[in-house]
Amino acid sequence: MGLDDFYLYGQNWGGMLGIEYALRYQRHLKGLIISNMTASIPSYVAYVNELRMRLPLEVIGVLERHEAAGDYNAPEYVEAMMKHLYLKHICRLDPWPEPLSRGFRHMNSQVYNTMQVPNEFKVTGNFSDWDRWEDLHRIRVPTLLLVGEHDEMRPTDIRRMGELTPRSRVVELRGGSHCSYYDAQEPYFESLIRFVKDVEAGRFPVARK
Repeated sequence: MGLDDFYLYGQNWGGMLGIEYALRYQRHLKGLIISNMTASIPSYVAYVNELRMRLPLEVIGVLERHEAAGDYNAPEYVEAMMKHLYLKHICRLDPWPEPLSRGFRHMNSQVYNTMQVPNEFKVTGNFSDWDRWEDLHRIRVPTLLLVGEHDEMRPTDIRRMGELTPRSRVVELRGGSHCSYYDAQEPYFESLIRFVKDVEAGRFPVARK
């Protein structure tokens, strides 16, 4: 695309792509923004299963029954996932904003199931082993790492990413979830704009060794 000296923003899977791009082509970047994404799929899986274990036993029973049957579209399963996972950790607004609901309705399940799997809690798709903890020190452009307080990504994982990425800033958004740009909208965009302004003004720290 001929882009150079630009800010790259990635949310969720886009955050994975952003990390991969930065590891290969960071000479083209002015800044990197990783929104609500950990540096490791195994880390995500471990945490989302911790969240699952906090659910009431009867809800876990519903999930296990339909997962054993491979029936992820059963109304009872969908309702349990929405009420006990999505409304707590994906987006805490009720009802959801229309664009988010529309995105879920039109999600390409073939691509999703190839890369992840129908079961939210057990990733066996082709990115199941993706892990970049050991490579984050190589990203030396200014980097903003955003995470929601109630995210399905472990906030301590994002803080660890900040420790490993030499020129990074971590912002944990109080009250926010995985879609913090909706349910913690004001601090989310304030943090993003402040990051860009600080980079432009040369106020971002030099890389740590």
